[in-house]
This record gives sequence, C-alpha cells and structure tokens, in this order.
Amino acid sequence: MERLFELSWAKMPAGNRLRYLWQEWLQLHLEEYHGGYLLTLDSLTQSLSLPCNVFEYHVRLGDGLCHTVEARPDELPIMTDSIQTAVLSNAFEYAENPSVLLGEVHRALAPQGVLYALLYAPYNPWMLKARGRLSRNKKELPSHSISIHRYQEWLNLLGFKTLETEIVGCPWWRGFKEFEAKSSMPNAWLSAPIAYMVKAQKKVSTMTPLRPLEEEAEALALGGKLANI
Repeated sequence: MERLFELSWAKMPAGNRLRYLWQEWLQLHLEEYHGGYLLTLDSLTQSLSLPCNVFEYHVRLGDGLCHTVEARPDELPIMTDSIQTAVLSNAFEYAENPSVLLGEVHRALAPQGVLYALLYAPYNPWMLKARGRLSRNKKELPSHSISIHRYQEWLNLLGFKTLETEIVGCPWWRGFKEFEAKSSMPNAWLSAPIAYMVKAQKKVSTMTPLRPLEEEAEALALGGKLANI
C-alpha cells in the first residue's frame, strides 16, 4: 500500500481535479457522523482535508505511510464490528489482494457501518493517456483493474448494501482534462466514465423464527395445553 504515497497527482492529467471532487463528495457525507471511529489506510485519503471535528478517533493505518497504526492491510489489527466508517481511495487497485482487503474492512466495520471507496474506471481514456507519462515509474501504475460490476459483486457477497454510486466523467471533446460528477453534467451520456465514488453499508442480518408447518398443524389438532408438550 505504500506505493500510493509515490503517486504524483499534480503531474497526471486532471489528477488534482479528481482529488478535489472526491474530497468534496466525502466532506458532504462525513458531516453526517457524530462520534465513533474513522479508518483510512492509503496515502491519498490521508492527504485529504477531511472534517476533523466529526469523529472521536481517526485511525490511520498503513505500511510505511504517515500512520497511527502500522500493519498489513489484509490483516487489520482492529476488533470486529468496531469501526463506524472506512474511506479507501484507489486502495483496491494497488492492494496485493483486493478482495481480502475488502473482507477485512467488512469484518472491522460495525453493523450499519459505511465504506466509501474511490475506484478507477478500468481502461478509461484518462488513465490510458496518463500511462505514457507514468510508464517510467512502474510503481505508479495500478496493480489491478476492477470494474464497478465486479466490485458490486464483492459487496453483495460480503453483505454490503450499495447506497450511492457517483460517476466522475469527462466529455471526450475536452481532452479528458475537465472532470465533473455526472449528476451535475447536462449531457452526461456523452462523457466517458473516469472513476466511481461508491458508498456502501454493512447490512445487519436479522432472523424471524418461524415454527414449522408440521408443528403448527399438530398444535391445532391437539389443542389446549397439550400443544406445548
């Protein structure tokens, strides 16, 4: 995960614009919280100006990053059901085992806890154009290409509920330099997806005990107190 620290966002086409949209989207959502624990484990998230007076504790986790806890991302040293919110910025694309990392985040999140994730759209024109500039430093290239459909399948299998997905796009005629959220674009269908900002909640499993039909039929036949024997 330390490779994220070496990303040169300012040198990438419109990289700072994407970071600004992500930070603006997070600030809008994180203001809803009051107390609890916030978990971040990548350098991009830790470099954002997130609200500092919302959570009681901010756990910065990483290997070689500016952290408060040093550990492996796929072995989080955090108790089960203890974190209210987790924010990951392109962490899955650079993790050794993205599905294992997602499973660990799910375990650490409390029931109804929320995960905010920023994902690249695989093989989007912006990244393809940027690859030429980043080819000299292979560490800056993502290790995985994860489609939004594959990510949502992982969420469903683990027991997450996707609450919101915002697409960051760019009209092709602007040269992939001016990104906007598709929800605020007048001609969104003409733009290419660049990244996805996803909000997912850990679902709470509930059980409603039901008596077998055979037992109910026997109780009706016997009647009275004998039905409880």
